[in-house]
Amino acid sequence: MLELTLATKFVPGTNAKARLAGASWTFLLPRLDLERIVCFGLPTPAALGTLTRLTQSVTVVCEDAWQARVALREQSAERNSVQVLIAAEGEPLPLPDTSVDLAVIVAHGAARRLQNDAHLRREIGRLCKPSGLIYLEFARMATTWPGPAAEELGQAQLFWLTPLAGEMQTAVPLDDARTMNYFLRHGLFAVSSRWAPLQRLEWIFAQQDPLNALARRFGTLISRSREPSDALPRYLSSVAEAAGIDLDAYRWGLSAPGPYNSRKVLFYLFDEKTGVPKYVIKITRDPALNYRLENEYRALTWLHEKRLGGQGQLPRTVFFGYHHGLAILGETFIEGVPFRQRMSAQPNAPVASSVVEWLTELAEATVTLASPPQVAGALDKLFNQFTQIYRLGPAHVDYLARQIAAVGRSREPLPLVFQHGDPGTWNMMVTTTGQVAFLDWEAAEPQGMPLWDLLYFLRSHATTVSRLTGIRDSLKSFKRQFLMESPMSQQLIEATQRYCVRTGLAPELVEPLFYTCWMHRALKEATRLPAAHLDRGHYVNLLRLCIEQRGAPPLRQLTSLRMRPPGAVAA
Repeated sequence: MLELTLATKFVPGTNAKARLAGASWTFLLPRLDLERIVCFGLPTPAALGTLTRLTQSVTVVCEDAWQARVALREQSAERNSVQVLIAAEGEPLPLPDTSVDLAVIVAHGAARRLQNDAHLRREIGRLCKPSGLIYLEFARMATTWPGPAAEELGQAQLFWLTPLAGEMQTAVPLDDARTMNYFLRHGLFAVSSRWAPLQRLEWIFAQQDPLNALARRFGTLISRSREPSDALPRYLSSVAEAAGIDLDAYRWGLSAPGPYNSRKVLFYLFDEKTGVPKYVIKITRDPALNYRLENEYRALTWLHEKRLGGQGQLPRTVFFGYHHGLAILGETFIEGVPFRQRMSAQPNAPVASSVVEWLTELAEATVTLASPPQVAGALDKLFNQFTQIYRLGPAHVDYLARQIAAVGRSREPLPLVFQHGDPGTWNMMVTTTGQVAFLDWEAAEPQGMPLWDLLYFLRSHATTVSRLTGIRDSLKSFKRQFLMESPMSQQLIEATQRYCVRTGLAPELVEPLFYTCWMHRALKEATRLPAAHLDRGHYVNLLRLCIEQRGAPPLRQLTSLRMRPPGAVAA
């Protein structure tokens, strides 16, 4: 049980925003297995970290001693092995001819510099292998690019990039206006995150003329071998070909959303007839996160083999493989609108009720029985990690320990169920047929805890409903919706009652499962929090709040349920 969860070591800060991998443009390369990279100019520390994962040999060519000192300091902080050189004017670099797989021009005004600096072009031409690549970015003002400089070096492929500043998060081939417009209509483009005034200007201009406002940042990938410039990156085509799928005819666009390293890089592949994506390809940013896509592949494959999930409510896996140590998963695209766009401020809206029913049906269809001591042992392992990470008062710790002990004393076998693992409203789509589709099965547990998916969805739904009514504080929202008499707390009680009846879950186990659910979510949240900010975590404070207010009438009703027909709820 809880195979994925129990195998995870929850370490604070390992998925924090500050650890986001840089240089997302590298996923545009035809291959990621490179031997030598040379950067003309100083990349960001995050980009430098990514480049050193691609190859053992990275050389940074600096313009002066000050820039060289910065480069050495940054690579020391990142523990990267980088050769730092200072370019002497007019002198060749001390690197062998035809030894470089990728040359990156990161200096300001890169396109203008390449056009005007004949010595730089000669050096790049000398250093690059016949199959070598050159990458640079430029602003809209460089209207003459690409010109003779690019043609001299090889075949240039141009990309429209967003946001206007900071780490690239979106890339679409520049001559593909249809894909660019699709990204704009469906909110797949990114706005600048570092400078608030710039972000506001981008948003204002995008409302009036989105393509003209946002098409101001471009990337160029020059192939020395003069390969076709409009093809999908070759490493993706190769993985698909191994499964008998030809991707060469599809239009495509890349989305690398932030801010967490656990977020996947996505390629959308478009069907020429319908104009909407047919496939989505997911790629991990770091080999250490491969297990998440591996788990999603296994989970979706198993659900479809068992014919669970309904028609069109789950993506279908179409291929899976690896390139340069990174997991790659191809899935069918589900057309629809985000769940949040179809929500209303009414707790029992049909779209929300259908999610509650679907999660209950999935649990009912996948029940396997486990002994209470076995389940208590698994929860105790999570509890031990939790107490090592968070500092709770003795009363809180004692209460949680007693809840887990209560599971072990239960006289009834406990039903394990197939658990989605992350059924937040952001992981759902409402399809063109009105059904709710469930995305992102990376945290799935074939033998997971009952009730946890239902509790997590209802909390997520309540938070979104509260925001629609102007309440932004998620903890205040939870208190109002679930610790006071409200339509949402009544929905929680009634949905839990039906869940117990249909899965055979003993009602006396509702209380332990309620509190251990938030303990588990706090463990997962810890990876996104710096160690110094653990006490600010939403879920650990939600857990504290629920323990302290366990006498609230809705919680008393929830934890005093008795097995009775659906609809007959304890008073």
